[in-house]
Amino acid sequence: MYIYQVEISNFCNLTCSYCPHPTQSRAKGNMSFSTFVDVVELAIECGQETLFLNNFGEPLLHPELFEFISYAKTKGIECNFITNGILLDEPMAWRLSELGVRDIYLSEHLAGQKERIQEMFKENSIPLSIVYTYNPHKQEKHDWAGQVASKTTSTQTLIREKQLKPCIFETKKRVAILWDGSINTCCIDVNGTGIVGSVKDYLGRTNEYEFQPFSLCNTCDLMREEN
Repeated sequence: MYIYQVEISNFCNLTCSYCPHPTQSRAKGNMSFSTFVDVVELAIECGQETLFLNNFGEPLLHPELFEFISYAKTKGIECNFITNGILLDEPMAWRLSELGVRDIYLSEHLAGQKERIQEMFKENSIPLSIVYTYNPHKQEKHDWAGQVASKTTSTQTLIREKQLKPCIFETKKRVAILWDGSINTCCIDVNGTGIVGSVKDYLGRTNEYEFQPFSLCNTCDLMREEN
C-alpha cells in the first residue's frame, strides 16, 4: 500500500464545469485532526516520507492545514499539496515557509493566479516558488473516465482503440484517503464507489491491501501505459 494523496478537505471554492466535484454524490467535509493522526501513522507503516494533502477539494479551505503539516513534520513526514491558489495570501505563504514548505503546486483554474502569486513572493522576499502549474484552459482536458462531458477527449473511444496496461493504483497498490478516513482504490472516483475500507481497518495490516477493480476502471485510461 502507498498513499497517493490525502483529501483533507472535500470543499472547493470553485465549480468548474470540467470537474466532477460539483455534482458528486458523497458527503463533503473536512478531515478531523484525529483522523489525520491515523493517516500519518499509516503513512509511517507504508514507509513514506511525504504526503500530498489534496484530492477533490481545495486544501487551503481546511482550518487546520498548518497544524496538519506541523504534526506530520514531527513524525518525519513532509507535506505538500496542489492548490488553485485563490486563497493563498502573504500570511499563509509565510506560514507555509516557516513550516518548511518550499514549493507550491498550482492548478490554475482561475486565470492570473500564477502571476499574482509569483509577484507576491518576489515583493515580500518569501522563499517559496511555483514548481508546477496545470492550466486547464490551455491544456487538454480529460473526462474523468466518463464522469463529466469533455469536448477534447472521449474515454470510450480511447478504451476501444488502445490496449492498456493496468494503472499505477493496481500495479503499485496506491490509494487515496478521503476526508472521513475512507480508503479509495482510485484517486479520480468522485462518488466513493471504489472505497475499500478505512484507515483504521489497515493500521497494522498494510501488507494485506489488494487492489480491487470497480466499475470506473472500465472507462478509465488515466495513469496507464500503452502496450
